[in-house]
Amino acid sequence: MNGQYRWIYALFFFLLPLCITAQVTFEGRLDTNRMLIGDQHILSLSVQGTPNMQLDTISFRTWEETGFETLTPQQWQAEGNIYRQDLAYAIYDTGYIQLPPLELIFRYEDVSDTIYSNDLAVEVNGIMVDSTGLAPIKTIIREPLSFRDVAPYLIGLLLALLLVWFVWRMKRRSTPPEVIVEIPIPAHEKALKELAELQQQKLWQSGKIKAYQSELTRIIRVYLEGRFGILAMESTTEEILSDMRNEEISSDLTKDLAEILNMADLIKFAKAKPSVDIHQRFMELAEHFVRTTRVVEEIKESDD
Repeated sequence: MNGQYRWIYALFFFLLPLCITAQVTFEGRLDTNRMLIGDQHILSLSVQGTPNMQLDTISFRTWEETGFETLTPQQWQAEGNIYRQDLAYAIYDTGYIQLPPLELIFRYEDVSDTIYSNDLAVEVNGIMVDSTGLAPIKTIIREPLSFRDVAPYLIGLLLALLLVWFVWRMKRRSTPPEVIVEIPIPAHEKALKELAELQQQKLWQSGKIKAYQSELTRIIRVYLEGRFGILAMESTTEEILSDMRNEEISSDLTKDLAEILNMADLIKFAKAKPSVDIHQRFMELAEHFVRTTRVVEEIKESDD
């Protein structure tokens, strides 16, 4: 007889978790089944079970693979035997996205089990600009202006223009035109000044590597145009190096120039991540190239 009771107790405790699990349901609902990429919407989650249940935090790992991202922290709100929470979310991918069931671990007294939600689907569209669908801007309705309304302004404008013209004519007759002579700055002085300013900006030290390399090569290209007369700003690296072969500079300087321009091209198209020390080295190479290839002005001494 005791053996029969023990068998009944064992069967009861075996079926107890199954009974509890059968009474717990987990449901998810999206506030829309069609949205734009990056738009914020609401995901409503609800669990129906028993009071005093403990619900774990939900893992959205499988949903994140589809571009899904939650924007608010998880916080279950209990209402008797129903637990709810609303989460703001956004999706950063386009197309018809199938969201698999979510997994949730719950605990009640000494029982721990896992339940799964329903699967969801949403269509995510990209942002499209349709100029034909834009409504025209309506103009402000005003009363029509009469000539009497604008006549004072027209007369005042005409008198002002006549006064400006008269002053301009009188000043032109009395004052001879001033001749402004601009002294061109040597190409190497301008390049060295801009390199020093670039050094002070500390761009690569603050993580702006692409901007640093772009400005460095721009200074070098402008210097090449001013010093050697080649169209460096409109030419590719290969074209610049081809033109420089006609100039009387050493092979070491040509090699330094090629290294600077090629590395900038690689960084520009995200094909290279140079080491930190290479940026200062390229600055030193650029300064050395400018100083070495600058035009040396010869001062002729008069025969007195």
